[in-house]
Amino acid sequence: MLTDNRVFLKEKASGILERLDAVFDSGRVGCVEAKNGQKTLQIEKNGRMLLVHSGYDPGKEAAMIMERLRGKLKEKEPVIFIGFGLGYHIDAIAERLLPPWFSVIEFSPEVLKAALSVYDIKKRKFFKGLKHLHLIENEEQILPAIVQDVDDVNRPPQLVILPSYERIFKEEVARYLSGFQQYLKEKKSRYVTTLHFEKRWIINSLQNFPYLLKTPNLLADFDRSLFENKPAVLVAAGPSLNEEFDHLKRIKEDRSAYIFSVGSAINALIEHGIYPHAAFTYDPTPHNQFVFQKLKEKGITEIPLVFGSSVGFETLKDYPGKMAHFITSQDWLSAYTLKHRELADIDIAMDSPSIAIITLQILDRLNCNPILLVGQNFSFRERKRYASGIEYDMVDSELGEKEMEGTFETESVDGGKVLTNEGYMQMKKSMEYVLEGMIGKTVYNTTKKGAKIEHTIYRELSSLVDELPKNGIVLPWFTDERPNYDRSFIEEKWKTIVSESESIGEKIDEIRKMTAKIEQTLQMRKLHKMEHLYQSLEGKVNGLQNTLVYKIFLRSMTQFETEIASKEIAAVRNSEDAIKKGQTVVKEYRRLVDAWEAAFRTIKEEIKKIGGEVLDAR
Repeated sequence: MLTDNRVFLKEKASGILERLDAVFDSGRVGCVEAKNGQKTLQIEKNGRMLLVHSGYDPGKEAAMIMERLRGKLKEKEPVIFIGFGLGYHIDAIAERLLPPWFSVIEFSPEVLKAALSVYDIKKRKFFKGLKHLHLIENEEQILPAIVQDVDDVNRPPQLVILPSYERIFKEEVARYLSGFQQYLKEKKSRYVTTLHFEKRWIINSLQNFPYLLKTPNLLADFDRSLFENKPAVLVAAGPSLNEEFDHLKRIKEDRSAYIFSVGSAINALIEHGIYPHAAFTYDPTPHNQFVFQKLKEKGITEIPLVFGSSVGFETLKDYPGKMAHFITSQDWLSAYTLKHRELADIDIAMDSPSIAIITLQILDRLNCNPILLVGQNFSFRERKRYASGIEYDMVDSELGEKEMEGTFETESVDGGKVLTNEGYMQMKKSMEYVLEGMIGKTVYNTTKKGAKIEHTIYRELSSLVDELPKNGIVLPWFTDERPNYDRSFIEEKWKTIVSESESIGEKIDEIRKMTAKIEQTLQMRKLHKMEHLYQSLEGKVNGLQNTLVYKIFLRSMTQFETEIASKEIAAVRNSEDAIKKGQTVVKEYRRLVDAWEAAFRTIKEEIKKIGGEVLDAR
């Protein structure tokens, strides 16, 4: 390896340098001379010698690659090169397109070592823009490489595949591309979720806060021995629930396991005369109130509601039975203003794509064991979404023709195939992630004709009923428990919030004025003053961001806008183009100021109202 390349790797990718130093020369990879005298690379694969670049004129071949991609690639946009080879294509494209940064993927340590023995990185000025050099030798290394390249940018970088790699490393390229597309899909889904719920989460948390002071915390205020090593049945609303009502009735009568409903399953259970030991809910949307409409209309008081602190606030109004709560990861208000009298930390439930997954987390914390999943289809049966007894005006119980177009088959619990969609698969993947981290728990999936769930054991509920304890081990779990939060701490935080809210509008306006001053200075081309103005802007932004009102409300209500702006600003922070840097700063801070002002208008009066309730309740 060239000495300059060793120095470069030691600074930029020391782990790769160590790996290359350990590579044994198998003789399957080597540099040979092309007809025009340039070096090319040959690789032995399946007994055949394959050339990575042209055997006649590698430089000309690289120029032709650039010409073929001319209409597809944009100038001054990031690039990920899949395949290092001897770098001819990297030279041709990077020198022409001038990407602000690029990364390189290589699958073979022998190829990379051979390349760095002839390709002098130091002579290529554009290599200052190298973001990452990835050596991907197994499937586990794909996702970390993608995250490093894609997670901190708003627009996905362009992909350039060295043509010969689509033959020589066909499977490796396909796995990387599959992982890349899947990550982009999941990232988009996270963006959509955040954009849709970022304001709703905090509005719910604010409206629900008085309920937290009146209801016990399931993970903090109850005797966990009531649940420890006790069987728990987690009942979801899938169509397979229709086959299990008789078994659930027997479990309830025998008191052989706790029965906890999640989401809409409560309506199917009520319809069949089964009252679960608790109903869990967390959906932040206004529609969630309709899940419990039937229960409220019937005036059923025997079913405790266990709600997430960021649940749709309409759900809690006029609930006829007892209520307990848990804190969700999207509830920044509780994170900053609640303190328990006896516990150093309050357990929280991480936000998930379904209430079943959140409830599974909670049952794990309570040390319920075993856990039985019922009606957890993650799929459709004869186009049905739900079990019988679940009907809503806002959603059809059966899939329409257009929705059917988005379905596909996946493996079922019995090795066959069931119909599912992307949303269900995301939920299943999230549940499997939680299951993988559960230590010492046995989880049975009893869902007939449901999707196979990794890290569970498939057993029919009928066969498990007889194995459950026969001595009525389930005891009344909710008696006279009360919340045990530190009211002095809460009042101190709320006094600060109410006080700060009086001056937040002024702080935001100062940032708007400073942004306008930067724009004016930029237009006058007084570039020597820009750094001083940036520092002044940063000071005013820090003044806002250090307030509780920002940390609790504005930050959480503008998550999407903040992520977009911060990535755009980070991309030009070290730019030598002072005009572009200034324009980006002005544009993005205007975006943020507008978002902060709109968010504050939304919650300003509610802060006063809820703050008054909290402080007057002393």
